[in-house]
Amino acid sequence: MKARVGQFLRRALWRVAHWGHHIDFSWVLPTMARLPLPWAYALAAWRGRFNAWAGRDWRSMALGFRHIRQQSMAGYALFAPNTAARTLRQWCAQRFVTEARDEFEACLLAAGRVDRLHCRHEGSDAAVARPVAPKRARGLVLLTPHFDSFVLGIAFAARDGATIHAMASAVTQDPRVDKAVQAHFHAKYRGLERYLHGGKVRNMEEGLRPFYRLLEQNETLVVLADSPVLPSGVAMHVDFLGQRRQLAGGPLRLAQQSRSDLGGFLCRMDRPGHYVMQWCEPGPADDPNTLRRIYDMFSQSIAERPGLWWAADLLTQMPIVHSDGGSGKGEF
Repeated sequence: MKARVGQFLRRALWRVAHWGHHIDFSWVLPTMARLPLPWAYALAAWRGRFNAWAGRDWRSMALGFRHIRQQSMAGYALFAPNTAARTLRQWCAQRFVTEARDEFEACLLAAGRVDRLHCRHEGSDAAVARPVAPKRARGLVLLTPHFDSFVLGIAFAARDGATIHAMASAVTQDPRVDKAVQAHFHAKYRGLERYLHGGKVRNMEEGLRPFYRLLEQNETLVVLADSPVLPSGVAMHVDFLGQRRQLAGGPLRLAQQSRSDLGGFLCRMDRPGHYVMQWCEPGPADDPNTLRRIYDMFSQSIAERPGLWWAADLLTQMPIVHSDGGSGKGEF
């Protein structure tokens, strides 16, 4: 009898959680994005703290258990094995706060309010600080990890008039994902396109030919740099977070086979409404030093602010390579 009552209560609580999750994405987030920005950023931070307490992530809600918190703790422990458990928990909590802010910033994109945000570029050399020119002699693949406000960074990168495209994934449209979350991502990508001067956000599952074509037209493509290798996917070995790791090598292959340059950027919030873009100067994709410089920048920034890297849950899926199984160009 007690077991049946317990099961009933768990199912009831889960239904309530799903209802709240749906309301959050369908009403709360869009409403926040229309408020005065100081209020909106403050509410986004409180929402993130709630998510950290509850271990709530849209992927966890889709699958029915809080695996993102568990895997994030495992990822941070793998990255910094001698770190105190309390510090790991703080990083993990900040990871939820950062992801929640990204979700809020996505609604700012959908609401067309990005022009009200401020952005400065790090670097004294203008060629380094603003490498995405409206006209280029070669295509450019820009890498960026799930670090702080990377999606807003794509919009900021296009502010000088360049046509920029971005690669996304259809995983957000999985039937198990709440309909409000699916609509959130659709509005996020369509809102982002408003700022890309004709650029598009396309799902990689639709095929790579459109990405090769735009690079061959000397345009710019943004691809995530911290993705694990998919089954039967392309792999590369790169020094990342203190170890030589195996990561998805598709972006590197895109750049090499289209004879494009390879670069990288990070976007972080300095204070509410104010952001900083950090650039790694683009270089030839066939030069191993180009890839090394990019991932050195990523590793340093993540090591300085681990809680801002909200893909820590993926680190356990990036195997350490104990022998030099390939060159800096990656393995295909």
